[in-house]
Amino acid sequence: MEGSTLPVNFVVKVSVMIFVMMLVRWTLPRFRYDQAMRLGWLGLFPLSILNIVLTGIALLLLGGWAP
Repeated sequence: MEGSTLPVNFVVKVSVMIFVMMLVRWTLPRFRYDQAMRLGWLGLFPLSILNIVLTGIALLLLGGWAP
């Protein structure tokens, strides 16, 4: 019985994701190229480096990685 609802679940999830993506695309303003680059370098790049450092520290402290 569970296998018969799989296509319906897939179609519903895809439809919801398409709707959300369209809603975001239509409501938020478009970034100019320089604005997108500034967001990437000054916002997202430092966050990604911080994520890498914190993950490394957590792995060392919790013993998830052995040298």
